[in-house]
Amino acid sequence: TGCFWKVLRVFGRGGLQRDSGAEAYFGKGTKLTVLGSGRDVTEPKVKILRPSARECRNSKDKKRKKTLVCVASGFYPDHVKVYWYLNEKTVTDGVATDEAAREEKDDNNKTVYKITSRLRVYAKQWENPDNIFKCTVKLFNGTDNGNQYIYRSDTIKGDQADTTSMSREKYLTTTQNFKVVYSVLTVKSCAYGAFVGFLVWKLQRFGGKQKY
Repeated sequence: TGCFWKVLRVFGRGGLQRDSGAEAYFGKGTKLTVLGSGRDVTEPKVKILRPSARECRNSKDKKRKKTLVCVASGFYPDHVKVYWYLNEKTVTDGVATDEAAREEKDDNNKTVYKITSRLRVYAKQWENPDNIFKCTVKLFNGTDNGNQYIYRSDTIKGDQADTTSMSREKYLTTTQNFKVVYSVLTVKSCAYGAFVGFLVWKLQRFGGKQKY
């Protein structure tokens, strides 16, 4: 048939499902993939994207957080799992990974896959340059010789907080306080001006009466 079969255990899957004739799920736990003749396993390219500088505090928990994004692309087949580590310790809290890899075409018009995973951490963790974040992608390579997985990773260090610039929260608080102080001073100035004007009017009136 010009094809060879690769079998991967995927726990928690059930029923029978087919995807473009390339994959099938049989009962619970077995995913069968057919790789076309001459098609080799392609390793993923892994890249961690830095948090956006404009990312604001979460309106629900009122705490500043940052989101790191791990992108794994250009791999084949789509049997992958993504793991996050902070200082070599596995992280599961704050992790959100795509439910399934997305199909796309490479420069040779061959089918490859892409998947993204997001890690949301407290800003103070990201702003600590001693912290090292790592994203590891595990790809099943279709062999049964004990080395059936390919691991590819990318790491990034925490970014030192910029203490020379004013944070958004502090800026908003400062400007709001300035507006309040300015409004109070304006009201006081108007009241003082009205009082002085009243005194001048009274003096002028009193002086006019004295002439008579």
